Amino acid sequence: MATLFLLTGLALAIFALALGALVWSVRSGQYDDLDTPGVRLLADDVQPTTPRSHPTADRTPHE
Repeated sequence: MATLFLLTGLALAIFALALGALVWSVRSGQYDDLDTPGVRLLADDVQPTTPRSHPTADRTPHE
């Protein structure tokens, strides 16, 4: 019987923590914009620039 009380109390404590985390996340604005993160994946990335060549690579060798 003691195990039942212990597990019931533990379950209620975990539930209270989960509920508190949900309330905190809603109040802090975590669920304000649910559409933008999914659309952000579809946006084109900025094209990387080509690496600049070494300044001496463009010169012709001296004879």
